[in-house]
Amino acid sequence: MNKELNGYVIYCKDTNSEVAFGVVSDDYECIANSNYIPNRLKHYLVQIEDKRFFEHKGIDIRGISRAFVENLKAGKIIQGGSTISQQVARNILKDNRKTISRKLRETIKAIQLESNYSKDEILNLYFNNVYFGKNLRGIRTAGLYYFGKELDKLNQAELLYLLTILRGPNYYLKRPDKARERYIFLSNTLFETKLISKNRNQKNIKSQLSFKNNQLQPIKSASIPYIIEKTDNEQQKLTSTIDIKIQSFAKQFVSKSKYPLSIIAIKNNKVVAFASSYGTDYPFISKSNVGSTLKPFLYCQLRDSGISQLENFDAVKNSLNWDVREAGYYKSYLNLSEALYYSNNNVFINAASKNNIDNSIAFLADIFKRDKSEFYPSSILGATKKGISLFELASAYSSFFSLKNLTDSRKECLIILNKIFIDKLGFTVENAFLKTGTTNDNKERFAILGNPELTFAVLRNENAINDESKEGGFMKEISRNFSKFFKINKNYLWI
Repeated sequence: MNKELNGYVIYCKDTNSEVAFGVVSDDYECIANSNYIPNRLKHYLVQIEDKRFFEHKGIDIRGISRAFVENLKAGKIIQGGSTISQQVARNILKDNRKTISRKLRETIKAIQLESNYSKDEILNLYFNNVYFGKNLRGIRTAGLYYFGKELDKLNQAELLYLLTILRGPNYYLKRPDKARERYIFLSNTLFETKLISKNRNQKNIKSQLSFKNNQLQPIKSASIPYIIEKTDNEQQKLTSTIDIKIQSFAKQFVSKSKYPLSIIAIKNNKVVAFASSYGTDYPFISKSNVGSTLKPFLYCQLRDSGISQLENFDAVKNSLNWDVREAGYYKSYLNLSEALYYSNNNVFINAASKNNIDNSIAFLADIFKRDKSEFYPSSILGATKKGISLFELASAYSSFFSLKNLTDSRKECLIILNKIFIDKLGFTVENAFLKTGTTNDNKERFAILGNPELTFAVLRNENAINDESKEGGFMKEISRNFSKFFKINKNYLWI
């Protein structure tokens, strides 16, 4: 089902307007499909690129001969002999090598296209596959990137600019003076061939184009079910839950990190941002043990089951005789509040055992909407049968600590998590929480932070080169980035 959405444009909200932020693509390229290609654009293309398009069958011998003569006269390549059909074939094959074998494949493909598609369909294929620089393919993608507009909203000058850079987008984008020269040349050509009026030609030449460079991102199809609110199949458009400002923060956080990171943000039970060093679907489909990030849930369950906040438990050894690793020993005995603050494993094992560990396991299964068989006694330490995704972890925190679900034990828990936030990150945000989790051998690190209205889950993956013990550099990086975020977004505080 999701594969059928490849090429759909994903929109998100920016205040009261919509902004295209991505294209559904399992490739690294953004290729936005369009059922609408302006007829005038097709006429312009034929005039500029292949005047005999409607006469040949994919290969234009006269065009090739003419280009050879002109190039010979000039002493350099000034004309190409490729037809529009050959250019479509090249874009579909994605092979730009200057070899005889590539040219042969391109020629065969062009003839096949002519046999299987009408001329109008070939023009549609051209505009949906043509390369526009960077990781952009298709004229719809280019319009959204360079001008922030859908095709039907582009004016004549903007359409002409996109035709201008077709022959060498990377070349013309780096040389605006050359792009301007070709733009004027094409406008004059269209006027001389009576495809546009004198008045339109003058307006084109006088036009001052405003470029947006709206960053588009290829979003893998596996991510789509988690972020989509509305689907418009006619316009091949998806309306998402993504908040453009939070998404921008998340993307920069990952791209600027010296560690491989994944991040997701959930606001009011909806995904508003996500990014990962390992692909946009990673926060949703990758599952692993999550360490001590499950302790806040257990704290509330144990408190609600009658465990006193001040009752002390052995912090060095446990009743199950498990050999567990601790970050450090602060006291031989800790109460539940201290154990949550210090992430002491032994205390939680001992408290859960006293209360019947099966109750804690059933509670965790309910929190994550899983069958109880997927949880073990070791789930007290964050281990599960199938693992937990970053999305599931963030969703659980967002729902569990939502304002409407706050009980006395959860408020109590949040006070402790707020102290962890302040002490670990080094700055104060009223009522913000933080809980970290470390899995075996310090290979993956988790941090859940934010508040019940806006919850972030961050995963630092293994990176042997920059690996530091426990949280070290990871916490510094989170502190540096989130201190800026919370100062900018003061409206995300909760009471």
